[in-house]
Amino acid sequence: MHASNLPRLAARLKPPAVVEFQERFFRSGTLRIHFRDWGNAEAPPLVIVHGLRDHSHSFDDLARGLRDRFHVLALDLRGHGDSETTPWYAFGHFVFDLHNLVRALRLPKPIVVGHSFGGELVGQWAGLFPDVPKALVIIEGLGPPPPRIKETVAWQRSNYQRIDQALAGPPGLPDLEAAYRRLRERNPRLTEERARSLALLGTRAREDGTLEWKFDPMLVTLSITGRFDLDYLKALWSNVKVPTLVLHGAESGEFWRDQPGAIYLDPEDLAARLSCFQDVRFAEIAGAGHMIHFDQPTALVTAIHDFLGEI
Repeated sequence: MHASNLPRLAARLKPPAVVEFQERFFRSGTLRIHFRDWGNAEAPPLVIVHGLRDHSHSFDDLARGLRDRFHVLALDLRGHGDSETTPWYAFGHFVFDLHNLVRALRLPKPIVVGHSFGGELVGQWAGLFPDVPKALVIIEGLGPPPPRIKETVAWQRSNYQRIDQALAGPPGLPDLEAAYRRLRERNPRLTEERARSLALLGTRAREDGTLEWKFDPMLVTLSITGRFDLDYLKALWSNVKVPTLVLHGAESGEFWRDQPGAIYLDPEDLAARLSCFQDVRFAEIAGAGHMIHFDQPTALVTAIHDFLGEI
C-alpha cells in the first residue's frame, strides 16, 4: 500500500467518537423545544436551565460532572440554541417550557438547576408548582441588584432601540474568529479552547455566509413585556418548600454592576432574598464571576454534589 493512503485508512479505522448525549425535542405550546439527554435514565432526573442568550451546550461540563448520579437533561429555552422561536417573549413562556418538559417526560420529582435568568426562572417555577421539584440549585439567579430610577429609564430606552435593531435585522458575525473574540471579551476567564468550542457550538450559518448566535434577537421583547418585580418574586420564593442551594461567584459584581471589585448583592439585600425560601443553603464560589460554570467548573460540580448528597 502506498504510504500516502495510510492517513485515510487510519481515519476509516478510527473508532467513532463517543456519543455523550441524545438530541431530543418536545412540544411547548406550538413550539418545538430542544434538549440534550445525557443518559442514565434509571437515575433521578436533573434538569439544567441556561441563562438569557445562552444555550445548553454551555453546561456540557456540568452535565458530565453530574451524569454518573443523575439523568441529566439540558434544556434549550424557546428562542435559544436549537429550539424554535416566537415573535414575542414573556416570562411565562419560559416557565411553561420548563414545566412542559417535566410533564412531557413524566419526570418524577426532578432536581432543577438554573443559571442567571434560568435561576430566576426555576425559582419562579418552583413557587408556582411547589409540589413538583425535589430540590433546586439557583446559580447567580436571585435577580439583579436594585436599580436607580435614572438607570431604569435609560435601560428601558435602550431596550426599545434594541428591538428596533432586531426588527431591522442584526448584522452577522464575519467568521468563527469574530465569535471567539466576542466570547473572550465578555468572559475573560474563559479558556481559549472552551471559547473556540462555544463559538462553534453557539453559532449557525446565515444565507449570506455570515454567522449568527443561536439566540433570537427578539428576546429583547422580554424586557418590555415584564419588568423585574422583586416583591412579586419574593412572594413566589416563599412558596418554595424544597431544599434550595443558592450559589454566587465571589467576583460576580463585575457582571451585575459593571464595576471591578463590586459585589453582586449588598449583605442585607442578599439576606432578605435568601430568607424567603423555606429551606435554603448559600455558598460563594471563590475565583468565579457570573459564569461560574466557565470559571470554576469543578468547584460548581462539587458544591452541587455535596448539597444533593445531604437531601
